Amino acid sequence: MTREGWREPAVLRAWGSVELWIAVVALAVIFVSVLWQVVSRFVPALNWPGVGELASYSLIVLTFIMVGYLIGNNGHIAIQIIDYLVKGRAFAVVKAVSAACTAVICAMLVWEAYHLIVAYSGRRTAALGIPIGILYAVPLIGFASGAIRAVVRIFAAGHEDVPFDAAEAR
Repeated sequence: MTREGWREPAVLRAWGSVELWIAVVALAVIFVSVLWQVVSRFVPALNWPGVGELASYSLIVLTFIMVGYLIGNNGHIAIQIIDYLVKGRAFAVVKAVSAACTAVICAMLVWEAYHLIVAYSGRRTAALGIPIGILYAVPLIGFASGAIRAVVRIFAAGHEDVPFDAAEAR
């Protein structure tokens, strides 16, 4: 097991920057939408039915677009008891098996998202009229990104992880 920290390839880091920007925009939309809803309770002329739907779908985008980023940067939820008990080559095997399981699960979720896109391609959301296929494409993209990053992490299992820092400068 090598001791130097491992970083994702440059292409995946660039893709991670895109995912972060999408997440930031989604978070800003959520903030503005909720603020709009609060203000519209006191100023009825500003009432717009689509603002609640916009906030809800932005939360969905935020959640699913960050899947790949968090998997690739070791920022996903992990139970670290095994990390403290297993050392050396056995730890690399545990990390590789964990990444393989993550890749398989993400791949199955991509498959399901694809079938949801196909099954509901003609439907639209109630207030905004957004095609449902676009909304299902977000989990497809997020889980595809997660699957790719998990496969990359299988091959990086022998390297020490760089600790996750959400505030790091890219």
